[in-house]
Amino acid sequence: MLNRLIVSTMPLMPRWFIKLFSRRYIAGEAVEDAMNLCTRLKAEEFETTLDILGESISTVEEANASREAYIELIRRVSQQSFSKNISLKPTALGLNLDFELAKENITAVIRFAHENDFFVRIDMEDSPYTSQTLDIYRSLRAEFPRIGTVIQAYLHRSEADVTSIAAEGGNLRICKGIYRESPTIAFQDKEAIRENYLQLVKTMLSARAYVGIATHDIYLIDTLEAYIRDKGIPAENYEFQALLGVPIEHRLEALRDAGHTMRIYVPFGEQWYAYSSRRLKENPDVAGYVLKNLFKFGK
Repeated sequence: MLNRLIVSTMPLMPRWFIKLFSRRYIAGEAVEDAMNLCTRLKAEEFETTLDILGESISTVEEANASREAYIELIRRVSQQSFSKNISLKPTALGLNLDFELAKENITAVIRFAHENDFFVRIDMEDSPYTSQTLDIYRSLRAEFPRIGTVIQAYLHRSEADVTSIAAEGGNLRICKGIYRESPTIAFQDKEAIRENYLQLVKTMLSARAYVGIATHDIYLIDTLEAYIRDKGIPAENYEFQALLGVPIEHRLEALRDAGHTMRIYVPFGEQWYAYSSRRLKENPDVAGYVLKNLFKFGK
């Protein structure tokens, strides 16, 4: 109850106070913060993917600045020993302004990434951008094979999308989906989403197409780990993924120790407020966890 009360009153709280909670979910505001965290996670045998926080920009200049920020990120990370893997949001590169602008900017980032042996994940946002994002992904795959995109299990259309991409040998991250969508296009029932999630991942695994199993739902993790073991799915065909800060560390460590690739999504940047607010709303227990530790003194 207290945790949910904290989350519900967030809009009334000063930003400095919310920033205390955000530290669990973001690496920091600077590139150096993110690289330091990725280095530590690499030492703990976790893979990572880096993402610059920010989406739904409002000008062409902002979209172009996002492009240059990603190119600079690739340049900086190319000298490091941790995963050369980044995620980007199409609206941060202009998809909410103009399709061709976004495609041009995304292509520029992916071309530079390709030259530096990086993998790029084109993230999925809310439903107005689903078809456009998949169009960009498909148009670039032939020239740049080290790219992937994301499918959200709560959308009714996702079964058809995954079946098609699996047949093409594509690379997908499967997540449940966090945006509020109409019942006409998205499942609303928790169990229906879970069942669709399992089916989508199994479709990718059966086709031997690479899949990132991105979920914090222990039931889904346990069920899919057992399926992978029972079917003898090769380790090079999948990975498990989780957001930085979600409080299931012991389960993630168990996946790593069992020999599965375990990738942590590491966001960073100045636009931390909106991202942290979404994460806290999804996981109110974290609010209580952080608050407790604010008042915890060393023994």
